[in-house]
Amino acid sequence: MNFTPLTSPHTTSSTFNVDGLLVSHTQSLLLPDGRIERFMSLGETECNHFLGAPYYDWDNENGHTKEWYYTASSGRLVGIAFRWGTPRLRGNGQTTVQDVVEFVDFLHRTVRK
Repeated sequence: MNFTPLTSPHTTSSTFNVDGLLVSHTQSLLLPDGRIERFMSLGETECNHFLGAPYYDWDNENGHTKEWYYTASSGRLVGIAFRWGTPRLRGNGQTTVQDVVEFVDFLHRTVRK
């Protein structure tokens, strides 16, 4: 699981929330794996400290603040963003469940409280 921070001039246009991919994965398991809870417990301050400078900072425009985007080992886009202090998984039409699961695991290892 290798995640490379996205840098300019790569684009994040046409990205959207992909939280549903993680929810669907968790619901398919016989026993919940705790990934949703771990993801939802992430804070923007901790992400800023452990992930470094964000890809983009919305400066609280309509509740949107910082976004971090990465290229997964699959080559697909995945990220984390905050709105009204709540973390949101970001991706595009090519982002898969596996990308999201691996990204949440990466965040859990990288971002510490």
